[in-house]
Amino acid sequence: MIDDAELAAWLGRLSTGLWTSPSADDEHVVPDWFSAEVIRLDGHLGMLQLSNFGTMRADDPDAFQAALLRRSIGATMLYSTLETAHTVSYDRGSPEDEDIIIVGMSNQGGQRLHTAAGIQLMSVGRMGFMSSLGASAVEHLGVSETTGVVVPVAAIPGYRHVLARGAEMFPDTPLTRAAGASFGRMLFEWAKDPDQGAGALAGTEAALLALVRGLFRQFPGDGETDRASELRAEAGRIIERRHRDAGFGIEELAAELHISRRQLFRLYAGTDESLAGRLLRRRLVTAREELLSTPPQDLAAVALRSGFADAAALRAQFSRHVGLSPSAFRLAARTQPPRLAEAMLLSDEQLGLSL
Repeated sequence: MIDDAELAAWLGRLSTGLWTSPSADDEHVVPDWFSAEVIRLDGHLGMLQLSNFGTMRADDPDAFQAALLRRSIGATMLYSTLETAHTVSYDRGSPEDEDIIIVGMSNQGGQRLHTAAGIQLMSVGRMGFMSSLGASAVEHLGVSETTGVVVPVAAIPGYRHVLARGAEMFPDTPLTRAAGASFGRMLFEWAKDPDQGAGALAGTEAALLALVRGLFRQFPGDGETDRASELRAEAGRIIERRHRDAGFGIEELAAELHISRRQLFRLYAGTDESLAGRLLRRRLVTAREELLSTPPQDLAAVALRSGFADAAALRAQFSRHVGLSPSAFRLAARTQPPRLAEAMLLSDEQLGLSL
Protein backbone atom coordinates (compact mmCIF):
# COMPACT_ATOMS: atom_id res chain seq x y z
CA MET A 1 0.00 0.00 0.00
CA ILE A 2 1.06 3.59 -0.62
CA ASP A 3 1.54 5.22 2.79
CA ASP A 4 3.36 8.33 4.03
CA ALA A 5 6.66 6.45 4.15
CA GLU A 6 6.32 5.60 0.44
CA LEU A 7 5.38 9.21 -0.38
CA ALA A 8 8.35 10.62 1.58
CA ALA A 9 10.77 8.27 -0.17
CA TRP A 10 9.22 9.18 -3.53
CA LEU A 11 9.75 12.88 -2.83
CA GLY A 12 13.38 12.22 -1.91
CA ARG A 13 13.98 10.40 -5.21
CA LEU A 14 12.34 13.15 -7.25
CA SER A 15 14.45 15.82 -5.61
CA THR A 16 17.63 13.78 -6.22
CA GLY A 17 18.43 14.17 -2.54
CA LEU A 18 17.64 17.89 -2.31
CA TRP A 19 14.70 17.25 0.04
CA THR A 20 15.19 15.31 3.25
CA SER A 21 13.05 14.93 6.34
CA PRO A 22 13.66 17.65 8.95
CA SER A 23 14.65 15.07 11.56
CA ALA A 24 14.87 11.35 12.13
CA ASP A 25 11.60 11.55 14.09
CA ASP A 26 9.87 13.05 11.04
CA GLU A 27 11.33 10.83 8.36
CA HIS A 28 7.88 9.88 7.07
CA VAL A 29 6.38 13.37 7.20
CA VAL A 30 5.35 14.68 3.79
CA PRO A 31 5.35 18.49 3.38
CA ASP A 32 1.97 20.14 2.83
CA TRP A 33 2.90 21.60 -0.57
CA PHE A 34 3.71 18.12 -1.89
CA SER A 35 0.55 16.55 -0.50
CA ALA A 36 -1.48 19.32 -2.15
CA GLU A 37 0.09 18.59 -5.56
CA VAL A 38 -0.31 14.79 -5.45
CA ILE A 39 -3.46 13.23 -6.93
CA ARG A 40 -4.48 10.07 -5.04
CA LEU A 41 -6.33 7.38 -7.01
CA ASP A 42 -7.68 4.02 -5.91
CA GLY A 43 -9.91 1.15 -6.90
CA HIS A 44 -11.42 0.41 -10.28
CA LEU A 45 -12.23 4.09 -10.85
CA GLY A 46 -8.63 5.03 -10.11
CA MET A 47 -7.47 2.58 -12.76
CA LEU A 48 -9.77 4.22 -15.30
CA GLN A 49 -8.48 7.66 -14.36
CA LEU A 50 -4.84 6.67 -14.76
CA SER A 51 -5.05 4.54 -17.88
CA ASN A 52 -4.59 7.25 -20.56
CA PHE A 53 -5.62 5.62 -23.83
CA GLY A 54 -4.76 2.14 -22.52
CA THR A 55 -6.55 -0.68 -20.72
CA MET A 56 -5.53 -1.48 -17.14
CA ARG A 57 -5.89 -4.81 -15.34
CA ALA A 58 -5.07 -5.88 -11.80
CA ASP A 59 -5.55 -9.10 -9.84
CA ASP A 60 -7.64 -7.15 -7.32
CA PRO A 61 -8.93 -3.90 -8.89
CA ASP A 62 -10.55 -2.78 -5.63
CA ALA A 63 -7.15 -2.83 -3.90
CA PHE A 64 -5.43 -0.73 -6.59
CA GLN A 65 -3.74 2.46 -5.39
CA ALA A 66 -1.77 5.16 -7.16
CA ALA A 67 -0.32 8.59 -6.48
CA LEU A 68 0.21 10.94 -9.42
CA LEU A 69 2.24 14.13 -9.69
CA ARG A 70 2.14 16.03 -12.99
CA ARG A 71 2.98 19.45 -14.40
CA SER A 72 2.16 20.82 -17.86
CA ILE A 73 5.20 22.48 -19.43
CA GLY A 74 4.05 24.01 -22.72
CA ALA A 75 3.34 21.19 -25.18
CA THR A 76 4.97 18.65 -22.85
CA MET A 77 3.99 17.19 -19.49
CA LEU A 78 6.29 16.08 -16.69
CA TYR A 79 4.84 13.29 -14.56
CA SER A 80 5.64 10.78 -11.87
CA THR A 81 3.47 7.92 -10.65
CA LEU A 82 3.63 5.62 -7.65
CA GLU A 83 1.42 2.59 -8.37
CA THR A 84 0.56 -0.81 -6.98
CA ALA A 85 0.83 -3.90 -9.21
CA HIS A 86 -1.11 -3.89 -12.47
CA THR A 87 -0.75 -4.29 -16.24
CA VAL A 88 -1.64 -1.66 -18.82
CA SER A 89 -2.04 -2.44 -22.53
CA TYR A 90 -2.05 0.10 -25.35
CA ASP A 91 -3.57 -0.44 -28.75
CA ARG A 92 -2.27 1.42 -31.75
CA GLY A 93 -3.65 4.93 -32.02
CA SER A 94 -4.41 7.72 -29.54
CA PRO A 95 -7.89 9.08 -28.82
CA GLU A 96 -6.97 12.30 -30.57
CA ASP A 97 -5.29 13.28 -33.82
CA GLU A 98 -2.04 14.22 -32.08
CA ASP A 99 0.02 11.11 -31.35
CA ILE A 100 2.11 11.12 -28.21
CA ILE A 101 5.19 9.52 -26.66
CA ILE A 102 5.39 8.61 -22.96
CA VAL A 103 9.01 8.45 -21.81
CA GLY A 104 9.59 7.03 -18.34
CA MET A 105 12.34 5.82 -16.02
CA SER A 106 11.79 3.13 -13.40
CA ASN A 107 12.93 4.43 -10.01
CA GLN A 108 11.35 1.83 -7.73
CA GLY A 109 10.02 -1.70 -8.14
CA GLY A 110 10.24 -3.18 -11.59
CA GLN A 111 8.39 -3.32 -14.88
CA ARG A 112 8.16 -5.74 -17.76
CA LEU A 113 7.87 -3.98 -21.10
CA HIS A 114 6.17 -5.92 -23.88
CA THR A 115 7.78 -4.74 -27.12
CA ALA A 116 7.90 -5.86 -30.73
CA ALA A 117 11.18 -7.62 -29.89
CA GLY A 118 9.68 -9.50 -26.93
CA ILE A 119 9.45 -8.92 -23.17
CA GLN A 120 12.16 -6.74 -21.62
CA LEU A 121 12.73 -6.15 -17.90
CA MET A 122 12.83 -2.44 -17.06
CA SER A 123 14.59 -2.61 -13.72
CA VAL A 124 15.38 0.37 -11.47
CA GLY A 125 17.46 2.92 -13.34
CA ARG A 126 16.33 1.82 -16.80
CA MET A 127 14.25 3.96 -19.14
CA GLY A 128 11.82 3.14 -21.92
CA PHE A 129 9.09 4.71 -24.00
CA MET A 130 5.57 3.89 -25.13
CA SER A 131 4.03 5.56 -28.18
CA SER A 132 0.54 5.74 -29.62
CA LEU A 133 1.94 4.66 -33.01
CA GLY A 134 2.04 0.98 -32.06
CA ALA A 135 0.60 -1.63 -29.69
CA SER A 136 2.40 -2.38 -26.42
CA ALA A 137 1.93 -3.37 -22.80
CA VAL A 138 3.75 -2.89 -19.50
CA GLU A 139 3.49 -4.86 -16.26
CA HIS A 140 4.13 -2.96 -13.01
CA LEU A 141 5.55 -5.32 -10.40
CA GLY A 142 4.72 -4.48 -6.79
CA VAL A 143 4.73 -0.80 -5.80
CA SER A 144 6.56 0.87 -8.68
CA GLU A 145 7.54 4.43 -9.50
CA THR A 146 7.88 5.79 -13.02
CA THR A 147 9.01 9.35 -13.73
CA GLY A 148 9.26 10.98 -17.12
CA VAL A 149 7.68 13.23 -19.71
CA VAL A 150 4.91 13.11 -22.31
CA VAL A 151 5.72 14.78 -25.64
CA PRO A 152 3.94 15.00 -29.00
CA VAL A 153 5.29 12.71 -31.72
CA ALA A 154 5.58 15.74 -34.02
CA ALA A 155 8.33 17.14 -31.79
CA ILE A 156 10.58 14.13 -32.45
CA PRO A 157 10.91 13.92 -36.25
CA GLY A 158 12.82 11.14 -37.96
CA TYR A 159 12.04 8.23 -35.61
CA ARG A 160 8.56 7.06 -36.60
CA HIS A 161 10.02 3.66 -37.49
CA VAL A 162 11.18 3.33 -33.86
CA LEU A 163 7.94 4.72 -32.41
CA ALA A 164 5.90 2.32 -34.55
CA ARG A 165 7.21 -0.50 -32.33
CA GLY A 166 4.85 0.80 -29.64
CA ALA A 167 7.40 0.44 -26.85
CA GLU A 168 11.14 0.04 -26.49
CA MET A 169 13.95 0.38 -23.99
CA PHE A 170 16.52 3.15 -24.32
CA PRO A 171 20.17 2.09 -24.17
CA ASP A 172 21.60 2.17 -20.64
CA THR A 173 23.99 5.10 -21.15
CA PRO A 174 25.13 8.13 -19.13
CA LEU A 175 22.79 10.27 -21.26
CA THR A 176 19.79 8.07 -20.45
CA ARG A 177 20.54 8.04 -16.72
CA ALA A 178 21.14 11.81 -16.62
CA ALA A 179 17.90 12.48 -18.52
CA GLY A 180 15.94 10.37 -16.03
CA ALA A 181 17.37 12.28 -13.07
CA SER A 182 16.64 15.59 -14.83
CA PHE A 183 12.98 14.72 -15.39
CA GLY A 184 12.48 14.04 -11.67
CA ARG A 185 14.38 17.10 -10.52
CA MET A 186 12.51 19.43 -12.91
CA LEU A 187 9.16 18.03 -11.78
CA PHE A 188 10.18 18.52 -8.13
CA GLU A 189 11.21 22.14 -8.77
CA TRP A 190 8.00 23.01 -10.65
CA ALA A 191 5.77 21.29 -8.10
CA LYS A 192 7.44 23.15 -5.25
CA ASP A 193 7.45 26.51 -7.07
CA PRO A 194 4.83 26.54 -9.86
CA ASP A 195 5.05 30.31 -10.48
CA GLN A 196 8.49 30.63 -12.04
CA GLY A 197 7.41 32.81 -14.96
CA ALA A 198 6.97 32.46 -18.70
CA GLY A 199 10.70 32.56 -19.40
CA ALA A 200 11.44 29.63 -17.11
CA LEU A 201 8.48 27.72 -18.57
CA ALA A 202 9.71 28.17 -22.15
CA GLY A 203 13.26 27.29 -21.15
CA THR A 204 12.16 24.13 -19.35
CA GLU A 205 10.07 23.04 -22.33
CA ALA A 206 13.01 23.57 -24.69
CA ALA A 207 15.29 21.59 -22.36
CA LEU A 208 12.78 18.72 -22.13
CA LEU A 209 12.39 18.48 -25.91
CA ALA A 210 16.17 18.59 -26.35
CA LEU A 211 16.60 15.78 -23.82
CA VAL A 212 14.00 13.57 -25.52
CA ARG A 213 15.49 14.21 -28.96
CA GLY A 214 18.89 13.28 -27.55
CA LEU A 215 17.47 10.04 -26.15
CA PHE A 216 16.06 9.05 -29.53
CA ARG A 217 19.32 9.89 -31.32
CA GLN A 218 20.65 6.79 -29.61
CA PHE A 219 18.52 4.84 -32.11
CA PRO A 220 19.36 4.81 -35.84
CA GLY A 221 17.38 7.46 -37.73
CA ASP A 222 15.10 6.53 -40.61
CA GLY A 223 16.61 9.00 -43.05
CA GLU A 224 13.28 10.76 -43.56
CA THR A 225 14.04 13.84 -41.52
CA ASP A 226 14.21 16.63 -44.08
CA ARG A 227 14.21 20.38 -44.03
CA ALA A 228 10.41 20.54 -44.21
CA SER A 229 9.80 18.36 -41.16
CA GLU A 230 12.43 20.24 -39.18
CA LEU A 231 10.80 23.55 -40.11
CA ARG A 232 7.33 22.32 -39.13
CA ALA A 233 8.68 21.16 -35.77
CA GLU A 234 10.34 24.54 -35.23
CA ALA A 235 7.14 26.34 -36.27
CA GLY A 236 5.25 24.37 -33.62
CA ARG A 237 7.75 25.40 -30.95
CA ILE A 238 7.51 29.07 -31.97
CA ILE A 239 3.70 28.96 -31.90
CA GLU A 240 3.86 27.44 -28.43
CA ARG A 241 6.18 30.20 -27.26
CA ARG A 242 4.48 33.20 -28.88
CA HIS A 243 0.79 32.34 -29.28
CA ARG A 244 -0.17 34.51 -26.29
CA ASP A 245 0.97 37.60 -28.23
CA ALA A 246 -2.03 38.99 -30.16
CA GLY A 247 0.38 40.66 -32.59
CA PHE A 248 1.93 37.33 -33.54
CA GLY A 249 0.69 35.83 -36.80
CA ILE A 250 1.74 34.19 -40.04
CA GLU A 251 4.09 37.02 -41.07
CA GLU A 252 5.90 36.96 -37.74
CA LEU A 253 6.20 33.18 -37.81
CA ALA A 254 7.69 33.25 -41.32
CA ALA A 255 10.17 35.91 -40.20
CA GLU A 256 11.31 33.83 -37.22
CA LEU A 257 11.80 30.83 -39.52
CA HIS A 258 13.67 33.01 -42.06
CA ILE A 259 11.41 31.89 -44.90
CA SER A 260 8.79 33.65 -47.01
CA ARG A 261 5.07 33.54 -46.27
CA ARG A 262 4.58 31.50 -49.44
CA GLN A 263 7.22 28.95 -48.36
CA LEU A 264 5.58 28.73 -44.94
CA PHE A 265 2.18 27.86 -46.41
CA ARG A 266 3.82 25.23 -48.63
CA LEU A 267 5.13 23.50 -45.52
CA TYR A 268 1.57 22.77 -44.45
CA ALA A 269 0.08 21.95 -47.84
CA GLY A 270 -1.63 18.56 -47.62
CA THR A 271 -1.48 18.36 -43.81
CA ASP A 272 -4.55 17.70 -41.66
CA GLU A 273 -4.77 21.22 -40.27
CA SER A 274 -3.99 24.63 -41.71
CA LEU A 275 -1.32 26.81 -40.16
CA ALA A 276 -3.90 29.42 -39.12
CA GLY A 277 -5.99 26.63 -37.60
CA ARG A 278 -3.06 25.40 -35.53
CA LEU A 279 -2.40 28.87 -34.14
CA LEU A 280 -6.07 29.45 -33.36
CA ARG A 281 -6.44 26.06 -31.68
CA ARG A 282 -3.44 26.75 -29.43
CA ARG A 283 -4.91 30.12 -28.41
CA LEU A 284 -8.27 28.53 -27.63
CA VAL A 285 -6.59 25.94 -25.41
CA THR A 286 -4.86 28.71 -23.46
CA ALA A 287 -8.12 30.67 -23.25
CA ARG A 288 -9.83 27.62 -21.78
CA GLU A 289 -7.09 27.30 -19.15
CA GLU A 290 -7.30 31.00 -18.30
CA LEU A 291 -11.10 30.85 -17.99
CA LEU A 292 -10.72 28.14 -15.35
CA SER A 293 -7.97 29.92 -13.41
CA THR A 294 -8.43 31.07 -9.83
CA PRO A 295 -9.30 33.80 -9.01
CA PRO A 296 -11.58 34.33 -12.04
CA GLN A 297 -10.44 36.90 -14.61
CA ASP A 298 -12.64 39.17 -16.69
CA LEU A 299 -12.94 38.30 -20.38
CA ALA A 300 -10.68 41.14 -21.52
CA ALA A 301 -7.85 39.83 -19.33
CA VAL A 302 -8.38 36.27 -20.60
CA ALA A 303 -8.23 37.55 -24.19
CA LEU A 304 -5.02 39.45 -23.49
CA ARG A 305 -3.36 36.42 -21.90
CA SER A 306 -4.38 34.00 -24.64
CA GLY A 307 -3.47 35.94 -27.78
CA PHE A 308 -6.80 37.45 -28.89
CA ALA A 309 -7.10 41.10 -29.87
CA ASP A 310 -9.98 41.75 -27.48
CA ALA A 311 -12.85 40.15 -25.59
CA ALA A 312 -15.16 40.27 -28.63
CA ALA A 313 -12.68 38.33 -30.78
CA LEU A 314 -12.23 35.73 -28.05
CA ARG A 315 -15.99 35.39 -27.54
CA ALA A 316 -16.65 34.90 -31.26
CA GLN A 317 -13.92 32.27 -31.83
CA PHE A 318 -14.56 30.43 -28.58
CA SER A 319 -18.30 30.15 -29.23
CA ARG A 320 -17.73 28.98 -32.80
CA HIS A 321 -15.10 26.32 -32.09
CA VAL A 322 -15.94 25.14 -28.56
CA GLY A 323 -19.72 25.34 -28.87
CA LEU A 324 -20.19 27.44 -25.73
CA SER A 325 -19.63 31.08 -24.93
CA PRO A 326 -16.70 31.71 -22.56
CA SER A 327 -19.14 32.55 -19.74
CA ALA A 328 -21.22 29.41 -20.35
CA PHE A 329 -18.06 27.29 -20.48
CA ARG A 330 -16.84 28.69 -17.16
CA LEU A 331 -20.24 28.14 -15.53
CA ALA A 332 -20.45 24.55 -16.83
CA ALA A 333 -16.95 23.80 -15.53
CA ARG A 334 -17.94 25.00 -12.06
CA THR A 335 -21.21 23.08 -11.85
CA GLN A 336 -20.25 19.77 -13.44
CA PRO A 337 -18.13 17.08 -11.66
CA PRO A 338 -14.51 16.76 -12.78
CA ARG A 339 -14.04 14.55 -15.81
CA LEU A 340 -12.00 11.40 -15.51
CA ALA A 341 -9.42 12.82 -17.91
CA GLU A 342 -8.40 15.47 -15.37
CA ALA A 343 -6.37 12.83 -13.46
CA MET A 344 -4.68 11.31 -16.50
CA LEU A 345 -1.07 11.75 -17.46
CA LEU A 346 -2.15 13.47 -20.65
CA SER A 347 -3.34 17.03 -20.40
CA ASP A 348 -6.85 17.91 -21.56
CA GLU A 349 -5.48 19.68 -24.61
CA GLN A 350 -3.50 16.59 -25.64
CA LEU A 351 -6.65 14.54 -25.35
CA GLY A 352 -8.65 17.19 -27.22
CA LEU A 353 -11.70 16.71 -25.03
CA SER A 354 -13.13 20.18 -25.61
CA LEU A 355 -11.63 21.35 -28.88
